[in-house]
This record gives sequence, structure tokens and C-alpha cells, in this order.
Amino acid sequence: MKSRRFHLIPLVLAAALATPALAADSPAAVNARFVADDAPEAADIRAQGENAINRLAITLVREVTNAVAKDGAEAAVDVCHLKNLTTTKGVIDGLPRITAVKKTSLRLRNPANAPDAADQLALEQFKQQMDNGDAPSPILIQRVEPAGGAPEWRVYKPLGVAPKCMLCHGDSADQSPGLRAKLAKLYPTDLAAGYSTGEWRGVLRVTVAEAPAKKP
Repeated sequence: MKSRRFHLIPLVLAAALATPALAADSPAAVNARFVADDAPEAADIRAQGENAINRLAITLVREVTNAVAKDGAEAAVDVCHLKNLTTTKGVIDGLPRITAVKKTSLRLRNPANAPDAADQLALEQFKQQMDNGDAPSPILIQRVEPAGGAPEWRVYKPLGVAPKCMLCHGDSADQSPGLRAKLAKLYPTDLAAGYSTGEWRGVLRVTVAEAPAKKP
């Protein structure tokens, strides 16, 4: 198998830490297609999605860095969940038109982050690119039409393991006994360990609402 390592994007370094989904994903059948990131129809969606992901990543970097500096790696486990995000009328506060945020992977730490059918397609596309020896797409834009549900736009960004992420996602033999015990208690089915720096970890995904119709 070819390497899945790639150059890390500075603004998403800390996003490789576990984050529970903010919205439940339906197991129902779904029709999803990828849209070219330079397609005119996707320009606004891309701008909104990338802006939101970058802002979320900055928040994660700050929170994790502060927690590790103050109380060590064990404290970082408690602050890297994006759990403080709140919504108003279905939109995440401070992130215009973002209705959901999710981090998921093919190797889960938290079962609550399991990919739905559309997420799985994005994960497999990134994996295929890297298995082919190619650099992953900077983003993927996806139009999703759930069976019996309203269509939605999703923007995915690949996440890599930064040096700071290795505290919790590297070799467990390098972790303190306290950190190993905490991870084992919180995530007994953890598959998100044993990574190397720079290795592909998963994706951060935001769901972007359509722009409001312009008034005549």
C-alpha cells in the first residue's frame, strides 16, 4: 500500500483530535455526488465551508495548546470536542449558514463519529487518492440528497496528524499511564492510535445551508 502521508495544512493541525458529531446522521439511503471545487455553482458553498473549517481549526488549536500547556495531555482530551458550539434556529452561532459540523474517519476513536453513507464516500475518495500516490484534494464539495429529506451541501477537508496530535494518537507506549487509562475508559473501542506524524487521520466536514433568496 502506498503512503497516506501528506503535507499538513497549518490551520487544521489540532482538528485531528476526537470531536463528536453535532447532528445525528440518518442511516437511510442517500444520493450524493461530488461537485468540482471550481464549479460556479459551488463557489459560494466553498467559500462558506472553508471559512468555517478554518475558524473551527483555529479554535481547536488554541484550546488544545492551552490545555496541554496548563495541565498536560490528559486535559486536552477534555477540551477537543467542539462541545461548546451552540446553534440558533438550526445554524451554528458565529458560523453563518453552517448547520452541522462533524469529524469522522475510517479509524474511529469515538463511535459517535461514525461516517454516514455520504461521509463514507468522501473518506473513500481521499483514501483512493493517497493509495494512488496522489496528494489529497484540498477540499471535497458534495451535494447530498437524502431519501425523504432536504438536499444539503457538504464541504470536507482532509486532516493530518500534527506533532501535537501524537500525544493522543501516536504509540500508546509513549503515553503516560494516566492518559492511557483515560483514553481506555472514554473510548474502549479506540482505533485512532498508532499514527505517525503527517499521516492522514480523517476529515472535518461542515454542512452549508443554501444562501437566502435575494429579495426582488
